[in-house]
Amino acid sequence: MSKIIAKYPSNIALVKYWGKYGYQLPCNPSISLTLKNASTTVELEKKAKTKEGIELDYFFEGIANESFKNRMVDYIGKQPEFEQLFKEFAILINSENTFPHSAGIASSASAFAAISGALLKASGYNQPDFNEVASNLARKGSGSACRSYFGPYALWGELDGVARSNNEYAVPLEDIHTNFQSMCDTILIVEDQPKKVSSSVGHGLMKDHPYAAARFVDAKKHCNEMLSTLKSGDFNQFISITEREALSLHAMMMTSGDYYLLMKSGTIQIIEQLIEYRKETDLPICFTLDAGPNVHLLYPKSIEEKANEFIKAIQDQTKSILYDEAGFGGEIRSECNK
Repeated sequence: MSKIIAKYPSNIALVKYWGKYGYQLPCNPSISLTLKNASTTVELEKKAKTKEGIELDYFFEGIANESFKNRMVDYIGKQPEFEQLFKEFAILINSENTFPHSAGIASSASAFAAISGALLKASGYNQPDFNEVASNLARKGSGSACRSYFGPYALWGELDGVARSNNEYAVPLEDIHTNFQSMCDTILIVEDQPKKVSSSVGHGLMKDHPYAAARFVDAKKHCNEMLSTLKSGDFNQFISITEREALSLHAMMMTSGDYYLLMKSGTIQIIEQLIEYRKETDLPICFTLDAGPNVHLLYPKSIEEKANEFIKAIQDQTKSILYDEAGFGGEIRSECNK
């Protein structure tokens, strides 16, 4: 019997998705940079059924993970696309990441992209729109996962003037200026412990947020501006949008009804040093943040040597450093068991 092997990357949003409605649908569109090195690999095997219902064994890096297995069973039970697969087979999934947890990289994005792709292929789906269908399914497990099928940039959410843009699955962005085709993302780990407030809780707090409506309008405006910027090659505009978006995301957290703060003193210190370094050198290097304290440094590969000078100067302020760059989505294949 064949084994499905799916490898998909994570992504980092430049324009942030924050706030959702319905079944994992975004309140605003988002644009992301697909990563290359930070990825999840899933090996899926079909086994003979021994009982009725969903039979799933889930292992993460060789260890049974019951909590994520339960999350997966709940997810699978809501997807009619997988119904026949689980009627006929028990499924064994082995998963591993190339990056550590709590590292400022969305592990749920790469995980659900890989798992959803593997399950869809195991279900026998092999149509030209495979990535769109898989993106839709992955979105239902983890919203940002839908963007990991496309690279180096993806748009998720309906945006006027962008063909095929919608809230159910992501679409690749084309016509990217050479300035932005080879971007690096260096992640500075300020804090390596799990964050105290999950992203799911943070999204939920947007429902009654006093600034939610203005935030959704602002994000859509930033998406339109970022689309123009990626086409024109304007680094200054890219920096301005990306950094304002990062700070806006954390401002929403800090002004929620149940407000909270995920940035640490080290986060702010590195941001201030980066801004000063950019003023001194006039180099096109900027920061973004996910819903956590760790800092992503974004810069074109053409200035990698200069960027590394800054990174080396502040490395003692970090727990660790991860080096990544723009990627082009994932890969999936079948192998015969030996």
